[in-house]
Amino acid sequence: MAFTSQRKQNMFAIFFLLQLGISLVMSQKLHETSLRERHEQWMLRYGRVYEDATEKEKRFQIFKDNVEFIDSSNAAGNKPYQLGVNHFADLTLEEFKALRKGLKSPREFRTTPFKYEHVTAIPQAIDWRTEGAVTPVKNQGDCGKINEIIQSILHLFLLKLELYNYFLFFL
Repeated sequence: MAFTSQRKQNMFAIFFLLQLGISLVMSQKLHETSLRERHEQWMLRYGRVYEDATEKEKRFQIFKDNVEFIDSSNAAGNKPYQLGVNHFADLTLEEFKALRKGLKSPREFRTTPFKYEHVTAIPQAIDWRTEGAVTPVKNQGDCGKINEIIQSILHLFLLKLELYNYFLFFL
């Protein structure tokens, strides 16, 4: 009789483990489906279109890894900020860095002393024309018509305010 009871317990344990395994697999499948739907929505939002199914699958895996990182970081709750999914979510860190290769981080900027810190002889006035900082007057062509445009606008404005007759005397 003890043998039968032991056998029932073993069968129950096997059945329980099998159910647990099935639920874990189903949970993973649901999570994967949910992420695929999120990826599709993300693609629509940011206008992403991939060359072929292989590229789409590759980008989905990167997207999935990034979303899981974002979710785990936010779940930790030990930061004063939260991460979110944006238009870079289908890029690896290396791809993102390559896109931003011209951007220097603040520690890469060098500080230089003020160039004129020790200058003491400052002239009272400077003629910038002789220094080459001012160029000669150039022919602006029809750009001189701006006065006519402004006068026309002013004329219409004054008419609208019904003050035209009053100001006409002064113009």
